[in-house]
Parts: sequence; structure tokens; C-alpha cells
Amino acid sequence: MMHCILEIKALGKTYKDVHALQNIGLSIAAGDIAAVIGKNGAGKTTLFKCVTEQVFPTSGTITLYGKKDAAGVRQQRRNIGAMIEEPAFFPDFTARQNLEYFRQQRGIAGKEAIGQALRDVNLLDTGRKKFKEFSLGMKQRLGLALALMSHPTLLILDEPTNGLDPEGKAEIRELLRTLNEERKVTILISSHVLSELQSVATRYIFMDRGRIVEQLTAEELQRKTRKAVELVVDDSGKAATVLEHSFPEIPYRILPGNRIRLSGGTDRTEQLNRALYSHGVGVRSIAVTGEDLEAYYLGLLGGGKHA
Repeated sequence: MMHCILEIKALGKTYKDVHALQNIGLSIAAGDIAAVIGKNGAGKTTLFKCVTEQVFPTSGTITLYGKKDAAGVRQQRRNIGAMIEEPAFFPDFTARQNLEYFRQQRGIAGKEAIGQALRDVNLLDTGRKKFKEFSLGMKQRLGLALALMSHPTLLILDEPTNGLDPEGKAEIRELLRTLNEERKVTILISSHVLSELQSVATRYIFMDRGRIVEQLTAEELQRKTRKAVELVVDDSGKAATVLEHSFPEIPYRILPGNRIRLSGGTDRTEQLNRALYSHGVGVRSIAVTGEDLEAYYLGLLGGGKHA
């Protein structure tokens, strides 16, 4: 079992009368890619800022790499690389000049860290181009390079693919997998594009109005959103008899409106259709259904814009 590197207990953050975070509790294990999901204002960015000490919580505790005291947590934050909102880069500096400034400011040893970070995010060949001339996607990449420059073991990313084209998003997804699998970097991430999270995350943390409403592993989400076959027939009772005789290994449920939902058989729809037809059951429709992460999120939290 992987050891816990980040543990949060009863964390709260209040701005005047606004409860941005309420009783947050979670544990992040080494090797996790944990996706934090919720609407705008759910508290995701505030949570990230509390972990990185950009914001001080009103209550609760944060334990990093086993350290809970203030001095110990502050020391362990050196292991964190973060991209939360757009960093304050110098508009007239090149990518390399900007990273060199922050390298010196943060006391990161070795100029080779700059080249490696730029190579990781595919910005090594920007040359003398100034930051103010960068596209939004290039600015996002440079922010990610800054987060990677200190060789972190925990990476916290708030909307890392914002502004990237599809090819750029695919490159970032592949980079995150490489960082996680080969460099053993643990990742805490949010994104508006839930399909991107589903392709890389190993666990999910759903937030709403400053609270965590559910936490799932990727395996648990897969079980909850497993694909099924849904039939609409003219006689559900007769169809059930055929299913029990011809497909006894496939569980099913009879639903209102002569609908039947089978928990399996997604690769046998033609055989199902033929068997029912040959026994005189009229099949009005047959479809493979199932939820993705976005559908599950909408069912859990009821839509709205996520961030």
C-alpha cells in the first residue's frame, strides 16, 4: 500500500461570511493522480491555495509527508510544484529568462533544470520570443514548466490545459502519465474538461459549495458507470422468459415502459435481438448505454459549469 503524502483534516476557510471550504478531509497517497471536480466556486482553487500556503485556512490541519507542525509543513512544501492561476511572468522576458529569474528566486540548484522543464512542455525552441508574444497555450505551458523546474514529487495543477489546442492537450496528458509512471510524481489536478481527467486520474474528489460530497477510485467509478444494454420491447414479461432461457448468465432488471436493462451482453446485441425476434418478441430499440465521468458528475451534483 502506498504511503500518504498529503492528509487534510477538518479544513475550513472563511472569507467574512462566505464559507469557501467546510470540514474538508482527504488523503492523497504517493502515486495518485487525484482529480478535483466541481462547479465554479466549489472551493477547488481555495483548497489548492491552502495546500501551497497561498491562502491560510481558518481551521483544520494539513499534514505533508508526515509533518504536521508549521515549520515541518513549510519545509516539505519544497517538494510541491504548483500551477494555480497564471504566474506573474515578466512580459519582456523570454521563456528561459523568466524561468532563470524564478530559479534564482527559489534557490533551485542547476541551470539544467530550466532546459529540462522547457523540454518537458515542448517550449525548448521558443528562442528570443518574449512572453508577451506567447499564445495563451504557450503561457500555460510555461506555467507548467515553472511548476516542474524544482523536480517536485507532488504536482498541483489548476486547469493545466486551459487554452491549449487538442494536440497540446494530448501532449500534456501524456506528460502527466510519464511524470506519474516514470518519475513517480503524485498529481492533484482540476480541469473544466472532465473527459481529460477520466483519461489520466486514478481517483476522483467531487466538491460542491466548499464541501467534499464524494470520493471514488477509478475502479469504483468504473463499476458505478458500467455499460449496459437497454431494450424497449412490446412485452417485457415474455422477453424476460427468453432472456432467462437463452442468456441465463446476464443479470437484468425490468423497468417501466416495457424497458429491460441488462448488466452485461454489450458485445452480444445482435444475438439478443435475434433470440427475442425468433421467440415472437418485438424489439422496438436496443442500445448500449453507460455514463462517463461528465454524466456521473451531472447526476451527482446537478449540472452547472464546472471548473
